Amino acid sequence: MAFDRNAEADQAYGHKPVLLDECLEALAIRPDGVYLDGTLGRAGHSLEILRRLKGGRLIGIDRDETAIAAAQERLAEYGDRVTLVHSNFDRIGD
Repeated sequence: MAFDRNAEADQAYGHKPVLLDECLEALAIRPDGVYLDGTLGRAGHSLEILRRLKGGRLIGIDRDETAIAAAQERLAEYGDRVTLVHSNFDRIGD
């Protein structure tokens, strides 16, 4: 299934998310759900998850400070529905 996506945003950030349609289909996103992106990177998957949330929340984790900074800028319009964490996904239990 092909999903509506923000291709312009991907192009502006020089990144096209890999297997995006497959990920979105497998997630079966609930508008009020809570989602974790454990490898935030350039926030391509996170952006598409957030576009589908209506009151839900996204938590993004990355150990690269540059990725966190880029994601803050890219996801700014979603404000307090996003929490970005500078860490490694293997510390999720902490």
